[in-house]
Amino acid sequence: MTVQTGYIPAGKIRCFITGELRNDTPEENVRQRIARSIVEEYGYPKEDIEPEFRVNIGRAKKRVDIAVFTHGEPHTQENIVLIAETKRDEVKPTDRDNGVDQLKSYLAACPNAKWGLWVGSELQAYEMVVEAGEHRAVEVADIPPYGKTQPPRITFNQLIPAEGLRDVFKRCHNYIYANQGLPKDQAFHELLKLIFCKVQDEQATEEEMRFDVTSDERCSEMGQRRLRKRIDELFNEVRERYPYIFEPHDRIRLDNRVLAYIVSELRRYSLLQTATDVKGEAYQEIVRANLRGARGEFFTPPNVCQMAVEAVFSTYPKNHWLSLKVLDPACGTGGFLRAVMNLWRRYIFEQEKHKWKLDHIALEKTAARLKEHCDRNLFGIDINPDLVRAAQMNLVMHGDGSTNVFQANSLLPPGEWRDDVKAKIQLDTFDIVLTNPPFGTGPGLAVDDPHILDQFELTRFEANSPRASMPPEQLFIERCYQLLKPGGLLAIVLPDSILSNPGLVFIRHWIIEHCKLIASIDLPVETFLAFGGTGTQTSVLVLQKKTEEEMRLEEAAGRIQDYDVFMALCHTMGYDRRGNNLWLRTPEGEIIEQEVTIPVITRKPDGIVIYEPKRELRRVRDDDVSQVTGLFQEWRHERGRGSR
Repeated sequence: MTVQTGYIPAGKIRCFITGELRNDTPEENVRQRIARSIVEEYGYPKEDIEPEFRVNIGRAKKRVDIAVFTHGEPHTQENIVLIAETKRDEVKPTDRDNGVDQLKSYLAACPNAKWGLWVGSELQAYEMVVEAGEHRAVEVADIPPYGKTQPPRITFNQLIPAEGLRDVFKRCHNYIYANQGLPKDQAFHELLKLIFCKVQDEQATEEEMRFDVTSDERCSEMGQRRLRKRIDELFNEVRERYPYIFEPHDRIRLDNRVLAYIVSELRRYSLLQTATDVKGEAYQEIVRANLRGARGEFFTPPNVCQMAVEAVFSTYPKNHWLSLKVLDPACGTGGFLRAVMNLWRRYIFEQEKHKWKLDHIALEKTAARLKEHCDRNLFGIDINPDLVRAAQMNLVMHGDGSTNVFQANSLLPPGEWRDDVKAKIQLDTFDIVLTNPPFGTGPGLAVDDPHILDQFELTRFEANSPRASMPPEQLFIERCYQLLKPGGLLAIVLPDSILSNPGLVFIRHWIIEHCKLIASIDLPVETFLAFGGTGTQTSVLVLQKKTEEEMRLEEAAGRIQDYDVFMALCHTMGYDRRGNNLWLRTPEGEIIEQEVTIPVITRKPDGIVIYEPKRELRRVRDDDVSQVTGLFQEWRHERGRGSR
């Protein structure tokens, strides 16, 4: 099959509806996301939609952002049935010039316009109704899908994957923050509870969803109370299912009005069916904005996690993947653990698809097997209880690998860990350790407790006297080594000072003495800087723990055996220092597009939802990190190393 490519001039963006080039502005990007949603999530045909359609309002002529027309009818003002106004994220509904009043004026000027959608800092839907002989725009829970006259109560088979989940999560969090009066971190935890409820409903409900809201429930006091009762029942089930995440006294601490808004935003999406990369990006961004701690914690970007996981797993035969025991001892929000789950899921699905042929059966079998393998072989620890809960939710959304994620200080003597942690996590037992430990020597970051330092050889290695304190990332190197089986593999993100600072040569000597260096991958400076993290230059080291026999032979020979090391220098991350997307461009500066196949939802007039593959040109991220795994595998193949 020939893969088509295209080019977009610098400063332009391709219109999803018309295919024409438009100026690449924040407003235009919002409009394109909403246009895509109207087509792919609500099912309206592209041919019935026109952006920037001119309408007459009295003597004035205005352009509505998106106009949807009666199917098959000419694109005239009289045939408009739906109007969407799209604004930048910071624009509020009460804005004098660009708020919902602007949308209402457009609806009033179009005699057959029945529905309106306003998107900015919030998403608000409106229906035109006749009351006392006058047309009036009334806020409702949602607009109807194509072919329907009213937004129906959602059933399970009508839920759809979410392409723009990041924007939905962001609007939900900001609404709680602005309307509930909670600090950002508390607003995040309330949203987290509702995400748990949404996932629980998808897993437990077969017909009409409980995590849904009607127009009456969205706007009336009695309706909101009915909604509250259903959501409270869902959260009771969540508490019973996840007693290791929620306390018995936990409850949803949101006003009924705020609760109704969040449910209206999330109601039509399936979090379980949404693509893992979409969920991961959306969840990571909202966590990163609210839970960055003061212990040098910086959340690892998904492409770094995926690269490290795929590189390490590629050194094992595929038929061993599901038996490998994996740990992240500084798991943060669970990025590495999620990447492992995604790799396992793809592998299991290949097996089940070969066995059953039918996708829906293969998916069911995959989900059950994935949870079973995670319960047995996937583990995480973090010192921050808020991050532990965030990691557990992350893994629940991706197939529920949350069982073995614990709150503990990985650097404490294992004998001081809680009994449940000690029962699941022991030294010398893991095949793979993946981690991005906290960096730093600032106040409260350096480890200076003699009782903790005493466990580590590094505190005395090549020193005249024991070191009085050490940064946590240095101690994590040895702790990860201790957790690995002989021959096990470690992928760890470290500051480059460990690799180059003359004062830290003792650490390099210790690593070479105890481990075989498999790979060293330099990450771009934007890796953590772009999202409020550190500008420290970092690398991913892949190390293999030597066996006692290997160390004994090298000691007897008086030298370390020579071997090749894979090295890569990554210049780009897919985004710049400010977190803006970085697209692959031609030498002339044009953005490169490549054809991809995506599943598109088509909602027929009878309400049946059909998933159809569609080929579409999409921009390609300029991302060196994602290229590393392929190069690493080629390097191993050239040297005849393959899988061990």
